[in-house]
Order: sequence, then C-alpha cells, then structure tokens
Amino acid sequence: MLNFEDVKERDGVRFSWNVWPSSQIEATRTVVPISALSTPLKQREDLPPVLYEPVMCKPPCHAILNPYCQIDIGRGKLWICPFFLTRNPFPPHHKDISNTNLPAELLPKYTTIEHTLSRLTQAPPVFLFVVDTCLDADDLKALCDALVVSLSLIPPYALVGLITFSTMTQVHELGYAECSKSYVFHGSREYTQKQIQDMLGLTFGAARFFLPVQQCEFQLTGILEALARDPWPVANDKRALRCTGVAISVTVGLLETTFPNTGTHIMVVTGGLATEGSGMVVSNELKEPIHSHHNIRWDSIKHYKCAVKFYEGLAKRVSNNGHAVDLFAGCLDQVGLLEMKSLPSLTNGVIVLSDSFATSIFKQSFLRMFNKDDQDFLQMGSNTMFDTTKELKLLGFIGHAISAGKKSACVGETEIGIGQMSAWRSRLSSSAIISSLVRLS
Repeated sequence: MLNFEDVKERDGVRFSWNVWPSSQIEATRTVVPISALSTPLKQREDLPPVLYEPVMCKPPCHAILNPYCQIDIGRGKLWICPFFLTRNPFPPHHKDISNTNLPAELLPKYTTIEHTLSRLTQAPPVFLFVVDTCLDADDLKALCDALVVSLSLIPPYALVGLITFSTMTQVHELGYAECSKSYVFHGSREYTQKQIQDMLGLTFGAARFFLPVQQCEFQLTGILEALARDPWPVANDKRALRCTGVAISVTVGLLETTFPNTGTHIMVVTGGLATEGSGMVVSNELKEPIHSHHNIRWDSIKHYKCAVKFYEGLAKRVSNNGHAVDLFAGCLDQVGLLEMKSLPSLTNGVIVLSDSFATSIFKQSFLRMFNKDDQDFLQMGSNTMFDTTKELKLLGFIGHAISAGKKSACVGETEIGIGQMSAWRSRLSSSAIISSLVRLS
C-alpha cells in the first residue's frame, strides 16, 4: 500500500495541508497558506489509454468523475458529485459499468488521469526561428546545422517561419519558391503593429511566411544553408550592430496579427548584445563598457530602464496571445539576458546559455525542445489556461505565467504572487510546477 508521500510523488500534486480546515476560524489559524503545488504534465508510465472526453458534472460545477465520487451502478446508473452533491447520469460509453468493470477514472490508483481527446486543435503549433547572423562563420554554420536537424523533429503539420537579424531585420517569405525573398526592417527604427501589418501585407494572409514543415522543408533548408555573416563592416573600435529588440518586436507584431491565441514558440537565437534600436543594451562603441554587478547594484546602467520597459511590454503582448519565447545564447560574454529576462519568465520559456553554438550544450539542449512521447506528440503544452471555481477565494498564483485578464467573485482580497485575477496563461513542459494559494470563501 502506498504511503502519503508516495501518492504525492506519483500524482505530481502536493498540498500544504493534511486535513482540510472545516471552518473559517480553523483556516485563519493555519501557519502556511492553503495552497497546492502541481505538475500538470507530469509523465506517468502506468496510466491506461483513455480515449474519450472526461465525464463532467452539470453546470456550473463542471467537476470531473473521479474515484472519490459516489456511484449507483444499479438501475439508475448515476454518479454523485462530491462538490455540489449533484446526481449525474453516466454517458453511453459507460453503460456496461459494474463493480467488476469500472472505468479507469473510478479506480483508486488513478487519482490523476489523462484523457486523449477526439477533437482536433483549431490550429497546428507554430515555430518561429529568430536567428542572429552577427556571428563568425563557424558559429553560424553550427547554428544552421542544428536548425536543419530540428526540422526533422518538428511534426510535419506544424507551421514554421524564419526571421534573421543583424544590422537589419529580415522576415523571410517561405511561400515564394522562385528565389529567397525577404522583407527588410531598419534596425534603428521602432515599428507599430499596424506598420508591420501594412509593410508585410498581412491582410492577404500569412501563408507566405508560415508553412507546414512538410511543404517548406526543402525551401527553408536552402535558406538556412545559404545564410552568411552580416556583411556590414565593423570597425576595430566598434561592436557589431545587432537589432535584437527590433527583431523581437517585428516577430511579436507578425504573430499578433496572424496567430492570436495560438500555441506558438518564438525561438530567439543570439550571439551577443543588442547594440542598435529599441531594446538596446549597450552602444556599438567599445569605449562604452558592458554593465557589471557594481553598475546593477548602484542602478547606474545607461540603457537598462528603457530596455527593461521595452522587453516587458513585448513579454505581456506575447503572453496575452498564448505565445512563448525561448532564448538561446551562444557567447562567452553577456547577451543582455538581464534586460530580456521578462520574455521567457512571463511566458514560461527556456533559457540556454552556452559559450558557442558549436558546443554540445547548445545542440543537445536545443534539440531536446522537440522531444516526443510514445504517441509521437511533442512533450509541451502551449497556450495553457488555468481557471478557478467559486468555492474558494483565490489569493494568487506562483509560477511562470501572466494574468489572463479575467476577474470574478472568487478573487480574494489578499494578493500573493500573481493575484487579483482568476485565470492565467502559460506554456507548460513535463517539468513545469505551478502553485495556487487560496482561502475559504
């Protein structure tokens, strides 16, 4: 028989209480807030395949059939919700239920279960590579080789796109097969979403920039293999002009218009600091040193506040649309992660720091992003929504997420973590852990 700790480890759910408080007075006497830690995509090898929709209680409850429900397997064929005490009929596919033939969701050992839904997602996943070309030849070749390999790991129905940046930002039109065609944005200018939409002609659709892997793999492989180092000359006393902020801004504007509220992964690969345009971390003059811990401590960084404000604004726009940003850095020096940290933090993205794109650290970490399960699905959850019921007052949410802008009567007065809301958006992985804190209503 499993003990208490084994059950928590098996289900990926841990609570801060052993006995639920029976009154408001008992709840106020608890030392630790009433909370739960959960790993929603925790892998369990012992789960049976459940190829039907979850059986839910009548509105407004929507609780799901589980081992703690009372069941009547006689003539009534009913189950009683433990929350609302509502009597619900079993669906037709449970017509043969009996004491010796219980569905998996009623077995005591399956307190956590996964349903394989029959309905298809409205849109396939989208992967947009944002690639820095201010790299030396060896680094750029190693990076492009890794990107080409990743195309064989992405599901063939998934949509892919490519943006490269250096002194300028280039949005590549994959749907143009005659030759390599791209739209160029100046690295020192700031573009609004409307300007990006008009310049790219997005009113006529996005199929030119995003195509299924199975349709554009040859075209995209050719573009990646032909990528060359930025030809813009760099003086001995200068840094390379790199418009990282503008590239990410164009990326966000493109995806906001074409794939709102769609599971999208923005994979930013950079080999140095942003030295031009919005989000600039340091100027291209080598006489201006990169900030150190001393500068951070005394708040004496020249471009820090403007850059942080810029990237935080982009992070909120990205997360509000259910997109995620992953940062891959291949550089011995800084790449501006301090300024850009809100992008992966608010979207539950991944940060990988390596000395070079030719190292095994980068290659293995990058390709592990496309790991699949036994059913050949990617081990990631995109555009995830967390919601709450009205029986509890929600104090807050702790984890890499952003508010979904939904507020209801179940929001508590005290705010802990990301509070004052009843729903959040995030991207999930099999190791992502979230925490919600509540009080009795």
